[in-house]
Amino acid sequence: MNHLFKYSLNERKPIELIYLNNSGEISYRLVIIRRIKLDNVLVYDLQKQQMRTFSIDGILSVAKPKRQRGVNYA
Repeated sequence: MNHLFKYSLNERKPIELIYLNNSGEISYRLVIIRRIKLDNVLVYDLQKQQMRTFSIDGILSVAKPKRQRGVNYA
């Protein structure tokens, strides 16, 4: 998981997150990592177009997007 966080942070490329929030809801997010801390990550959420903070404990899965449409994310 950490290597994909660092990839997104350094390359400014999006990654996919599957996240479990405090209410037990699972969500899919397409994000670019902005800062990595010990227990959370600060990301730019491409769908909501705003900064979000996610607890690392709540992140269930991380992956590179399956396909990218000719869009510049940086």
